[in-house]
Amino acid sequence: MPALTLDNPVMAGLTLSKYRSPQQGRSALPAGLEIISADNHVGLNEDIWFEGFPAHLKHKAPRVLQRHGLWDIWVPGDAEWDARGDIERKMFDIVESSEVPGNTDLEQRMKDLAVEGYQKEIAFPQQMLRFLVHPDLEEREWIFRIYNQHLARMQQRQPGKFHGVGIANYWDPAKARESIQEIKALGLKTYMLPQHPGKTKEGVEIYYPSPEFEPLWNAVEEAGLPLCFHIGESGNAAGRNGWTTLVLERLGPFRRTFAQLVFGGIFDRNPGIRVVFVEAGINWVPGTLQDAEMIYDSFTDLLDPRPQLRPSEYWNKHCYAVFMADPVGLKMLDYIGADRIMWAADYPHNEGSFGYGWKAIDAVLDAVSEKDARLILGDTAREVFNLG
Repeated sequence: MPALTLDNPVMAGLTLSKYRSPQQGRSALPAGLEIISADNHVGLNEDIWFEGFPAHLKHKAPRVLQRHGLWDIWVPGDAEWDARGDIERKMFDIVESSEVPGNTDLEQRMKDLAVEGYQKEIAFPQQMLRFLVHPDLEEREWIFRIYNQHLARMQQRQPGKFHGVGIANYWDPAKARESIQEIKALGLKTYMLPQHPGKTKEGVEIYYPSPEFEPLWNAVEEAGLPLCFHIGESGNAAGRNGWTTLVLERLGPFRRTFAQLVFGGIFDRNPGIRVVFVEAGINWVPGTLQDAEMIYDSFTDLLDPRPQLRPSEYWNKHCYAVFMADPVGLKMLDYIGADRIMWAADYPHNEGSFGYGWKAIDAVLDAVSEKDARLILGDTAREVFNLG
C-alpha cells in the first residue's frame, strides 16, 4: 500500500514571506463574490504608548523602536532586549514576518491585498501577544486600551477595508463590561481573549467558567460582537529546529477552550455568544467534536450540570473556525459545516498565503460547491463581523 501523504500542494516551493511578492493573476470568481480575509496580522511602527500613558506610569510605557532595521517593542527594564540569542532572533524573523513592508506600512499592505484578490481584512495583533502575561495589571490595561485606540485610527485611514482586532480586559471581571463597550464604541468589529488568561490581581489562576467570571461572559453577550481566540500565546523554541516544535504546537490549541465553553456552561448561560477560533485550520474540528460527544455520552453521571445541548449542537450554533490552506479539513466539510468556516490569508506570516493568494483561493473553489465557496471566502465573514 502506498504511503499516505498529507502535504499541501498549494504551498510547495515557498520561501519565507519576506522574499515573496503578491501573486499576480485572477481566478474565475463567482459573480459578485467579495473575498475577505478573516485573519491577517498588523505590526507597529508608531510609538503609540508614551504620550497616552498616565503620568505616574509614563516611565514604564513600552516604546516602539527600530532595531537592526526592524520595528520592535522595548519595555523599560528589559535588560535582555539588546542581547537576544539566535533562537529569539530566528523566531522574530520566522514568526513576526516583520520584513514584509506591508506588515507596518498600511498603504503597501492595501496594495498587496488588492493584487491577491481581497480588500477587506480582520487584522490581529503582531507583537502584542507578549503583553497577555504582562505582570503589572495597571500597565497591561493601558497598553491594551491605547492599542485599541490606535487600531480605531488605522481603520479611519482605510475605512471599510482594514478592521483591527482589539484586546479586552479579561483579568478583572468588574472591568470587563467597560472594556468591551469601549472596544465597541471605537468601531472595532471584534476583539480577542487569551486561551491561557493567567492570574487575577489576587494571584489566583483564571478559570473562565468560574462564577466570578460570569460578568465577563455577560459583557461578551451584551456587546454582541464576535469573540476571537487566536493561536500563538505560548511555547518553547529551544533546541535544534525547536521553532518548528513551537509552530506545530501553536497550530493545535483549541480543545481546552472549546471544552470550557461547552462543559463549563458558558454557552448555556450566555446563549447569544459567537466564538471564532483563528489560525488553527479546520481539520481539528471533527476530532474534537467526536471526542466531546464521547465525553457527553460516556460520562453522563459525572456531568454536573449536564450541558443542555450536545457538543456538536453548540458548535453549529455558536462557533466558527478560520483556515488558510487546509485540504484535509475541506475533505471533512460535512462534519464541520460550510457555514462554520472562514478563509484567511494570514498576511504577512510565513504560514500564510502571501505570494500564492490566488492558488489558495482556487484551492477552495476547486474543493467545494459555489454555494459553499461563497460562504467560506467572504459571505460568512461579512455576516459574523458585520462588515456591511
